[in-house]
Amino acid sequence: MQRSGGAGRGIRVLVTVTFNDNQLRAHLLPIVALPEVAEVVLVTDTVPTPLPKVRVVVPPRILVRITGRAVSKLLVCLRLALRERPDWIIGFNLVPHGSTAILAARAARTRSLYAMIGGDREWREGGWDSDNKILGRLRSPSPVVERALLWLMRRSTHVATMGAVGRAELLKRGLDGKQVTPIPPAIDVERFKPSVVDVDYEYDMITVAALLPNKRVADVIDAAAHLAPRRPGLRVAIVGRGPLDAELRARARRLGLDDVVRFLGFRDDVEALYARSRVFVLPSASEGLSIAMLEAMASGVTPVVTDVGELGSLVRDGETGRLYAPGDVEALATILEELLTNPARSSSLGAAAAELARSQVSVDAVSASYRDLFERSFGKTSS
Repeated sequence: MQRSGGAGRGIRVLVTVTFNDNQLRAHLLPIVALPEVAEVVLVTDTVPTPLPKVRVVVPPRILVRITGRAVSKLLVCLRLALRERPDWIIGFNLVPHGSTAILAARAARTRSLYAMIGGDREWREGGWDSDNKILGRLRSPSPVVERALLWLMRRSTHVATMGAVGRAELLKRGLDGKQVTPIPPAIDVERFKPSVVDVDYEYDMITVAALLPNKRVADVIDAAAHLAPRRPGLRVAIVGRGPLDAELRARARRLGLDDVVRFLGFRDDVEALYARSRVFVLPSASEGLSIAMLEAMASGVTPVVTDVGELGSLVRDGETGRLYAPGDVEALATILEELLTNPARSSSLGAAAAELARSQVSVDAVSASYRDLFERSFGKTSS
């Protein structure tokens, strides 16, 4: 692959985002894995765990105090874009990072990529019901804000969705099909892989999610309450942190599940927890494509997830896991009881899930998608 900046220099990428280490690896590893990529400059709020080829730039504290986090990163990206002339500027989530990438790329007359990792909630009805700290302040749906956000993303050189569902939604809104490319997050399939020995399961069910209203983690607790009287020794792990932590713990106590549900907080050894779990549950009301779900699938843990966003593109009901409608706790409890009663069936679904994850969301597989995008975009810049 060639690039516009001269032979031998390699592709240089500027990225702006706010991610934890796990999210950062899922989205940046397939980029830095490409031999053609010489460097990724990451503009972010705090210094993450080092990654190969990644140079981190944190906005100065004085600038953050004066302008705020979002504007300070925009200003730093503009300075870097104009000074270093990267080949690509990438922003994950439309507001503020995707918007920053688009504006900086147009100022530097280079290519931009907005990655729609949160699904259409990032812009639909103005993003008023999203978890976004800016758009979430809207008190009601705003068609005007939605139109403004769609206008902005049309100015991006490319838009990456997590899968075909997100792409179809953007095409309905008038984006050019050549502009929109599905690129999922990547999973380190050597870190997340099925156990090769017999497992002494510690947890019948595990949920890994931020404790936010949209994630509907209370549904897992309610499903456990349905199952516990018929399944002595039932054990449920809830991994994650968030503003609903105290409320969810109180709910479990109120339902008499103190010995059933364990709240493990944020964990950086989640692969070890997957290795001791039978079923992964994701009860979200909406999703893009859950990294936690992909990690569980790659680990061979049977996924039981809501049929929202891109989840159904990998969890094929009855083939690589089970799907159910958001909020249908009775259906969730029924599916879980069937799987826990029939471990051979659950193991078969988990094995199929692991095979599919390895083929579609490994670092190598996602790197190939980025390579194809970079090659197709040679010579195309913002105008």
